Amino acid sequence: MLSPSPTQPSSEPSKAEKKEINLSPAQRRLGQTPAALLIKAILRPIFKLIYYTIKGVRNHFWLTLLLLFLLIVSISLTSYVTTKQLPFGVGNDPFNFHVRGGDGGGDHVKNWLYALRDGNVTTMSLLQSELIMSQPPDPNQLVAQFSEPKAHVQWKSINVLSVSTESDTTVDSFVEIDFAGSGPGGNVKGIMIWHFTTLPQNQGRILYIDLVSARPALQ
Repeated sequence: MLSPSPTQPSSEPSKAEKKEINLSPAQRRLGQTPAALLIKAILRPIFKLIYYTIKGVRNHFWLTLLLLFLLIVSISLTSYVTTKQLPFGVGNDPFNFHVRGGDGGGDHVKNWLYALRDGNVTTMSLLQSELIMSQPPDPNQLVAQFSEPKAHVQWKSINVLSVSTESDTTVDSFVEIDFAGSGPGGNVKGIMIWHFTTLPQNQGRILYIDLVSARPALQ
């Protein structure tokens, strides 16, 4: 007589185990944390704005181009009316000191410096004819020291450092010149700083000229 086979234990979990498994909370993904949800809430409107902006530009290209052009024109006009200068330095003359609606003597300063650079003693003498200095600078000596044809140097740049209007209505300006020349050990670089005092109400004539510094540049 055959005896029945012993009952095998069931591999399925019991109801209590199922209940315990179902009640255990699922682990949150990294993108579902409060910090990640907060970042998403902040960035989502920004990305939507960028997307719809790009989409609008593609669909209305010429209208967008026209609006950009009108915006640039309005900014340029506002800048010119306010400062008498175009934006981005377009057409800006550093020697226009903008004093009482004029250049404040900047043209005289520029002409004197260019004459010194070119070794033009006649122009320098004419511009210095109204100096009120007790000992005005000697154009011939300055040309021999600092001009390109006589001193065998090359002026690299001319930079207006500062301009200020004084209480006696004069204008003080400081101009830096970077220059280079050939020496026994090779090219030598130098820096000159000039101080000018001009009188705007008298056609900007130059009253004083002072050489503040003339030194070799640090290598």
